[in-house]
Amino acid sequence: MLNFENSFHDQFSDDFYQKIAPKNFSKADLVHFNADLAHELNINKKDLKKSEIKQIFCGQKIHATSIPIALAYGGHQFGNFVPQLGDGRAVLLGEVVSNSQRFDIQLKGSGPTKYSRRGDGLMTLGSAIRELIIGEALHYLQIPATRILTLCITNESVYREEINMGAVISRVAKSHIRVGTFEYFASKGNKQAIQQLCDCVINRHFPQENSSTKSLTKLFSDIVFAQANLIAKLQANGFIHGVMNSDNMAISGQAIDFGPCAFLDEYNEKKVFSAIDRNGRYAYGNQAKIAQWNLWILANCLSLIHQNSQELLEILNLFEKEFDEKYQKIMAKKLGFEKQIPQKLIDDFLKILQQKNCDYHQSFFNLSDDLLRQEPLIIAGEEYHKWFSFWQNLLQQEYDFGDKNILKKIAKKMRENNPFIIARNHIVQEVIDAGNNLDFRPLENFLKILKKPFNFDEKNIFYHTPPTREQKVLRTFCGT
Repeated sequence: MLNFENSFHDQFSDDFYQKIAPKNFSKADLVHFNADLAHELNINKKDLKKSEIKQIFCGQKIHATSIPIALAYGGHQFGNFVPQLGDGRAVLLGEVVSNSQRFDIQLKGSGPTKYSRRGDGLMTLGSAIRELIIGEALHYLQIPATRILTLCITNESVYREEINMGAVISRVAKSHIRVGTFEYFASKGNKQAIQQLCDCVINRHFPQENSSTKSLTKLFSDIVFAQANLIAKLQANGFIHGVMNSDNMAISGQAIDFGPCAFLDEYNEKKVFSAIDRNGRYAYGNQAKIAQWNLWILANCLSLIHQNSQELLEILNLFEKEFDEKYQKIMAKKLGFEKQIPQKLIDDFLKILQQKNCDYHQSFFNLSDDLLRQEPLIIAGEEYHKWFSFWQNLLQQEYDFGDKNILKKIAKKMRENNPFIIARNHIVQEVIDAGNNLDFRPLENFLKILKKPFNFDEKNIFYHTPPTREQKVLRTFCGT
């Protein structure tokens, strides 16, 4: 049974939000319901008719237990501080509790709020489909991410560079509290609000800190470590967020706000897809530095209620070491190791990929083939041959090569850590194009395949294969 709680509304004053109903899209249709996510949230589809699901999640009806609100926040956008941003096209319907965990359910594309800044508060179908796909892709790659429960088409036009079909999605998050939420109140000098936010975050996301002292330093440490873990996973999986503004960093440690994001095709640490990131601030290779920068902004906010700013900076400085350790551990597994490996092994392989313009995901996936045949064939050139020998020597130091099955065992481990399927940009675009023509079969099929990214299946080779030159997506867009 669907039952909303409204703890954010109940524990905070209206300085934190605007109480507002979503727009009623009277002609809307439900085109996707995420049954797996609904099950995780203990939302039983049998208890809700399809018409009720459509009414609630298309904004046509306010559920009896819901108090819809648009949240206030500020943020640094491309390094420039904007004191008021907020939910300009979203409303929080409330929270559901499942397995003792609390989850926000927010409608996005649900019409203008007082934070819209002259925007229409709407969402294009293309951007809604992208957010749905990316959230699921990251989730099944075991990366903390927000996910989409429902996708509705509004059957109304949205005007951007061209006329688009409109959509409303319901986004599920551990919470929508952002670094920018703290910035909003810090810019006003509102220490009481910052303390309230800290207490809320401790109770909701880091309950182990829920002691009588509610240690602010331990809270900040947990946030720093959660972000280091997230960015390490994004980086190792070749994912570029595209708009890592401080208002797009969730305190919970989930990836959030999937606009001009994309997975790498060919490896390039300076790669940028976002059409609005003209100077490469949020390039693939900059993501860890930007995450730390955003956390520095958060530290400044917390310093208003924490007397020892130096202590916060010392915690912040742990980010780099934590990120490096988490990233190297993931990369070691991708290369077949359980133990720590020299950073040089990782760096040299990535350097070869960049020099040879190699596909990031396929190169890692195919490494196990070279391991099994004991020949460096997947990449041409002397550099790879040298690296292959270096790699082999390190493997022999960790494993017992007297075991006649050892190569198969290592290859199996590698395949378990190198996805066969990712949400490749050109396929995402093909699915969006089909959706814009109201054909959602490719979307449903792709979502099904993304659930098992590590399963090798020749039938799905289309989804594994890198794009041709003609298929390549060079730029991605926000949709706002």
